Amino acid sequence: MNNKEKAIAYYTAVSQYNESIIEKMVHENYIQHNPRVPSGRAAFIAMIPKLQECSSKIENIRMLEDDQHIIMHHKWINATPFGFNEAVAFHIIRFDYDGLIAEHWNVMTGMAHLNLSGRSLFDGETEIKDLKKTESNKSIIAELFNTLTGENVETIVGIIPNFFQTNFHQHNVALADGVQNLIQAIRDESFFPRYKKQHAVFGEGNFVLSISEGILAGKKSALYDLFRLEEEKIVAHWSIYQDIPTQNLANNNTMFNFKIAPPISV
Repeated sequence: MNNKEKAIAYYTAVSQYNESIIEKMVHENYIQHNPRVPSGRAAFIAMIPKLQECSSKIENIRMLEDDQHIIMHHKWINATPFGFNEAVAFHIIRFDYDGLIAEHWNVMTGMAHLNLSGRSLFDGETEIKDLKKTESNKSIIAELFNTLTGENVETIVGIIPNFFQTNFHQHNVALADGVQNLIQAIRDESFFPRYKKQHAVFGEGNFVLSISEGILAGKKSALYDLFRLEEEKIVAHWSIYQDIPTQNLANNNTMFNFKIAPPISV
């Protein structure tokens, strides 16, 4: 099996509460970046009975592959163990070169109402294409976040139209489609984060995921932004933002700490 096939087998096993399959697929010393879960395979498997008790299930919406990493955009049904009835999440798993799942990152938020443009946190296009443009698309998103993390508001709003299609599809629950609504949110500061550092850029073809940290509503947050690009412009955006806890941590791995090469400039 390739890594995407393994990832499907993995989340299927989680949804079926199959501990024996999970045990075979996950490294014993699995590194966990969810701050509420200890590292190690045993700690993860210990969660499975609770998922079964609540009938928690995964519905995968999108899956990207970037080197040894698989990025999954999931909808969780019966997400009670995580504090939600239904939830949307990004999960990233890293396979080691023996084919075992060695590391995991994620953010999750509760299912929200449709935004002002009638879009959800997960709907929209799913087809991966333009595989030859993977690196150039990743470079565009890296350049965008270099601006977002390094410039003042007026500089940012002046440059934003260079990256986005004018009427791009917005899936952020607090915003609506289009560049003008995004510019208004950036100036308003209430619904748009202040990006401080980009930690990773993953992509496959026309989809690119940026992982950053910053400030949202006065709180330090992990910021996951997924973009779909066409002809070097962003045509759709999905986002999940989660507070970064500082107390009662189950591990010290942080929600970031990615060891990957930066995007190749094209």
